[in-house]
Amino acid sequence: MKKQVLAVIAGVCAAHVLSVSAQTTIWFDDFESYADTAALSGPYTQMYPGTPVLLDTSKGYLSDQSIHFGQPANNNTTRAYFNIPGGPVTPTDQNPLKVEFWTDLDTAIWSTRQYIEIRSYAGGEYGAGALNDLIALGFTSSGVDTTRINYRVVSGVNWGDLTDTYATRATIADPNNDWTKLAMVLYHDKVEFYVNDNLDTTQTKAAGLAFDSIVIGSGLSSAGADVWFDNLTVIVPEPSSLALSLLGGFGLLAMFRRRR
Repeated sequence: MKKQVLAVIAGVCAAHVLSVSAQTTIWFDDFESYADTAALSGPYTQMYPGTPVLLDTSKGYLSDQSIHFGQPANNNTTRAYFNIPGGPVTPTDQNPLKVEFWTDLDTAIWSTRQYIEIRSYAGGEYGAGALNDLIALGFTSSGVDTTRINYRVVSGVNWGDLTDTYATRATIADPNNDWTKLAMVLYHDKVEFYVNDNLDTTQTKAAGLAFDSIVIGSGLSSAGADVWFDNLTVIVPEPSSLALSLLGGFGLLAMFRRRR
């Protein structure tokens, strides 16, 4: 009987150990619930309301809608942001933070400047205090290879390029390709950049920072290209229920031993 009790307790602990990789999606938007561009201003703060990030009701990844940067004459003031629900998140090597989205281009022109950023501010929300770090993924036109997908790590190498192994601007703009999946996975002191779930590039970043906000669009001139983003997702590991469950299991072991 004693062996059975110990086996059950050990099984409970082991089951929770296996759940370490479980994750929680704290933000997901496929942009299907919005009636028009004005409705985006509920969850997203349009930084320049006169030239907002647009809702496209005719194109989406496996859906009908997405957000669209499609007014080149006005793209120098097109940008939106939101604060991550639940407050700042500090990624660790055991508990990384992931930002994932799908993108498409209509042309592979060099002058495209549209990307998605995750930011860290001293005050714990967008624009509050000093900017600690900024990590971006998408397309830019200064100091990079403009045939590639580009990334930015302000506390590290600043702007750089992904490889051409999994995608380039030309393959993303190919009408037969449609949409491409991009992701940033943040750890304690590094960030991994993914293309279609393939690890493409790893870069170092400042260690131990909490990240608080997501910015969509560059707010810079991006003439000559239409850019779409869809299925924007922010994923974190499940909270400390694992540790609590393990403590509970070990508490049962201790109580059992005391009774012996």
